[in-house]
Amino acid sequence: MTFKLIDRLVTAAAVLCLVASTAMIVANVFYRYVVLDWLRIGAREAAWLTPLYDLLNEAFGRVSVTADEVPGYLLVWIAFLGAYLALRRDGHIAFDLLIRALPARPGKGLRIAIDVAVLAFLGLLLWQSLRMIRIDGATEIETAEIAQGWFMAVLPISAVLLALPIAQRLLARLRGTQDLTQVQAANIPPTPALPLQGGGSTRGAAASSSPLEGEDRGGG
Repeated sequence: MTFKLIDRLVTAAAVLCLVASTAMIVANVFYRYVVLDWLRIGAREAAWLTPLYDLLNEAFGRVSVTADEVPGYLLVWIAFLGAYLALRRDGHIAFDLLIRALPARPGKGLRIAIDVAVLAFLGLLLWQSLRMIRIDGATEIETAEIAQGWFMAVLPISAVLLALPIAQRLLARLRGTQDLTQVQAANIPPTPALPLQGGGSTRGAAASSSPLEGEDRGGG
């Protein structure tokens, strides 16, 4: 239940960042190619367009420069929040050839080692990102009076978010309640079906009579 609530909040935050970034990009494109290009040229030729041009130039000109910078920061938020959502859905790229090639218990041990390494990296990310926010977080971005710390905050937040499901998975593996059966099943190759005379296979041999029994029946 807790993870479902976190998933909803993270999804809502990611969607909000995406909508805000898209709106800024669209406003910037509108200002550059419609207001500064077509409408400005039209205002020179038709005086009745001048008030409209002045109004839109005043409105969009204030956010045009900021709309160049802020979407890039919001993209970082979208990427890190999306990393958490992808982890929750097991959607990250994984190369598991070595794990599948190992027996069940060594494979499980390798999975545990990987989880521990990832948690160590996320702990380092949390520590260093908090240091960075303390040092440079109060510095404002170049195009607006917005502290960089608001955009840097996604780093410690995502470190905690990513650590939660990995820690839960690690505890389940240490308790032996996850992956052991799956790894065993993954390491057992399927038994090939050996063809029999008459177009059958060995899969149905247990339920059918042997050839000698068939000959006895036919001979009797």
